[in-house]
Amino acid sequence: MGFKVIVSELAQKDIENSLEYYLEVSIDAPVKFIEELEKAYSALELNPYFRVSYKDYRLLPLKRFPFILVYQIHNDEILIKACFHTSKSTKKYPK
Repeated sequence: MGFKVIVSELAQKDIENSLEYYLEVSIDAPVKFIEELEKAYSALELNPYFRVSYKDYRLLPLKRFPFILVYQIHNDEILIKACFHTSKSTKKYPK
């Protein structure tokens, strides 16, 4: 049974802000960033049981970009709470 990935408004804003930045830097970077996100979503759909970070929050780092997906598992749904840049303080992780 596969899981359904749902992206919260906060995570979507994080992603959009990152895409805006990458658009200023490179033509290829935004496309590769979206591809990387899609790969991460596919991995979560198959197996979301990655490392538990805090309470019931889990983390999945992106391979080619300095971001971590912060998410929770609710039944058969994966709720992406944030797309967190790794240069930010861990104290700012969603709670």
